[in-house]
Amino acid sequence: MLSYLSHNNIPNSAFPWRTDGAPLEQSNVAHIGSDADKAARKAAAQTEDAWIGAGDAPGVQVWRIEQFEVVEWPREEYGNFYKGDSYIVLSTAPDPDSSKAEYDIHFWLGSESSIDEKGTAAYKTVELDDLKGGVAVHHREVEQHESEEFLSLFKHINYMEGGVESGFRHVEPDAYVARLFMVRKEGRDIVKVIQVPLARSSLNQGDCFILDAGKDIFLWNGEESSPFERNKSGTTAHNMAVKRCGHARAVSWEEDPETFWMLLGGEGPVASAEEGNIIAKRLVDEEAGDEPVLYKLSNSDDQLLFSEVARGNLRMTMLESSEVFVVDDGSEIFVWIGRRSSDLEKGKALVTASQYLESNGKPDHTPIHVFREGRRPRNARWKQIMH
Repeated sequence: MLSYLSHNNIPNSAFPWRTDGAPLEQSNVAHIGSDADKAARKAAAQTEDAWIGAGDAPGVQVWRIEQFEVVEWPREEYGNFYKGDSYIVLSTAPDPDSSKAEYDIHFWLGSESSIDEKGTAAYKTVELDDLKGGVAVHHREVEQHESEEFLSLFKHINYMEGGVESGFRHVEPDAYVARLFMVRKEGRDIVKVIQVPLARSSLNQGDCFILDAGKDIFLWNGEESSPFERNKSGTTAHNMAVKRCGHARAVSWEEDPETFWMLLGGEGPVASAEEGNIIAKRLVDEEAGDEPVLYKLSNSDDQLLFSEVARGNLRMTMLESSEVFVVDDGSEIFVWIGRRSSDLEKGKALVTASQYLESNGKPDHTPIHVFREGRRPRNARWKQIMH
């Protein structure tokens, strides 16, 4: 089955996806992936001061996009993401089979981040990969719909209101605007700290909550919250207080119930744990039991053909070094770039995956992972579906 990812978003038609009409050698993508192109991009990446020291040692490094610039994110803020911003996260790990390093570059997009910021994050991700020799795995991550691989990089995830213009401010406690955070365990050992509306209706008996009132940081634990959530809630509140250099304290809501309920609009019934699950559930458009599907992106006479190869039981032997493949497992998209695939295929790989989401009505927040042949992704889902 062939698919044409057209500007009209018509999926599964019998038409190939053509280029802009010009012969490949005359088009603006003719030299993408050539040695000259790679050298030029690496030279450009070397002029970016933010990349000095990037990936030189194992660990995690984070940068935020500020006014089209890449700015190093303070290490004490790791795990804190402002909804109005976009970030780049580099994970460096030693390759167990060689003396080289393995790189995973995640670009994280906040729900309120501007198109310019999102575009800069994506572009700079490619630039950073160019600097490291084009061997990194790329991951597109969207707020509240991150991959497990991304979540595992941080001890906690905090979603903060605001952005580069208004969000990153150390406000003195006596001038503080109260905020409410939900502490919720998702997956195996992943805890998320999510800013929610400052209202009693945000509470539920299955999670823990932190009401940050400035001088007092109140802790409220749902009756059915887990010990893990309670422990993380206490640690998070304690860390908030420590940052204010003795001007704040983390306390139980019972020490000042009048202020606690007043800030939430008044005391009253609290939602059950079951109702909380519905409220907090991720908005992921996937059906249980969806089988993974493998597509091939191939170049024939300067035309890009996107065709289904197999579904259900997928195997690594189905992948060909001369082509680009896309795997849709229902919740994540994987793009595998063969080492001998054409320059056009390589240049259009991520674009094709993005158009595939739109053409098939899939959520824009679906994670997309891009990696090259020879690199073994650490993504657990990929290992599970590709035998």
